[in-house]
Amino acid sequence: MVTDVKDILEELNLSTVTRQLEMAAFFPEDEAEAAVLKFVSFDPIHIDEITRNSALAASTVSSALTMMELEGLVRQVGGMNYMRLKGTRTAYQIV
Repeated sequence: MVTDVKDILEELNLSTVTRQLEMAAFFPEDEAEAAVLKFVSFDPIHIDEITRNSALAASTVSSALTMMELEGLVRQVGGMNYMRLKGTRTAYQIV
């Protein structure tokens, strides 16, 4: 008997697909973003240090960080320091 949406997902074995999609939302699709994210932790790190560590062009790092900030993966915490967000992916919405 179906009493909830979860019952349908379980019957069709779609609950794992839903979880996979949710997990995929926490990882960048772009190669530059993935490379930059390796050097961003939950502690603030300056953009210059990310650029040095990643060996990418400053413009590439800057654009990747901007996109990841819009996607809710990182946050600028002042003074061009960035940190990874814990378990959240709240994209900015244009109103």
